[in-house]
Formats: sequence, structure tokens, C-alpha cells
Amino acid sequence: MSALQYHSLWLAIALAAVAVASALIARRLAWREWRRAQAEAALDALARYSEWLGAQRRTAAFAGDVPAERSALAELRAIQQLAFPELSGGLMALLQVHARALDFLWRQQVLRLRDAEAWLESDHDARFMALWEEHGTVVHALADRLRESAGGPLVDAEPESVYPV
Repeated sequence: MSALQYHSLWLAIALAAVAVASALIARRLAWREWRRAQAEAALDALARYSEWLGAQRRTAAFAGDVPAERSALAELRAIQQLAFPELSGGLMALLQVHARALDFLWRQQVLRLRDAEAWLESDHDARFMALWEEHGTVVHALADRLRESAGGPLVDAEPESVYPV
């Protein structure tokens, strides 16, 4: 093997190593950008869900949960399962609060239809606000964990700032 062949072989090996390292770095950066975009979409869905729940306080008649194909909560769940499996505990806590809120809203609707006077005396607004406060705690924790998991600054809708007026 001549010196030229020897050095050419080492140069080819070095170029191949640089190409592999470059591909790995590019893949890692693309993965990080994809997770960041997914985190922004999840925070947007979380904000839309919070707006929907807050609007239920002002709604004259509760019409039930949003259909799954239009539900921000279903979108959030799909994103979590796809991109952030480590956040399953936080999403489970949100789903538990959601179930309690739906139960409360349905019971209030039934009470309002059966006995309006009993409904007015039931202190429904204070009980909704207690559920809303619990919802806010869970949403804030989930949003913080999403931001941490994204690994960078996010442009998000700040779902924890949504408050029913």
C-alpha cells in the first residue's frame, strides 16, 4: 500500500465519520424541533380546552362534552401519546378533573330543569369555581411539564391564564 493510498483511506474514513456525525446531529435537531412543535400544539389544545370549560360557567344550558373529533382534550391526548408519553400522569390528572367537572355540570343541568329554585340555592357558582381552581392547578402543572419536555422556548397560548369571567 502506497502512502497516497494509505492517506486516502484515512481521509475517506474521516469523511465517513463526519457524515455519520452530521446525520446524527441533524436527526437530533429535527427530533427536538418536532417535539417543540408538538408541545406548542399541545399547549394550544390545552388553552382551547380551558376556554371551553370556562365558557361552561356562562352557558345557559349545558349541552354535554364536545364530540371526540372536535375535542381539544382528545387532540391533547393524541399529542401526549405520540410525543410525550412521560406526561401520562399529568394528563390522567386532567382527565379526572374533567370527569368531575362534567359530572358537576350534568347534575346542575338536571337540577336546573327539575327544580330551578333548588338550583339557585345550590351555590353552583362557588362549586364551579372550586372545580375551576383545581382545573387551573392541574393545567398549570401540565403546561410547565410540557415546556420542560420541549427543551426550549415555546410560543404558546398560556392556558393557565384563561379564567372564566
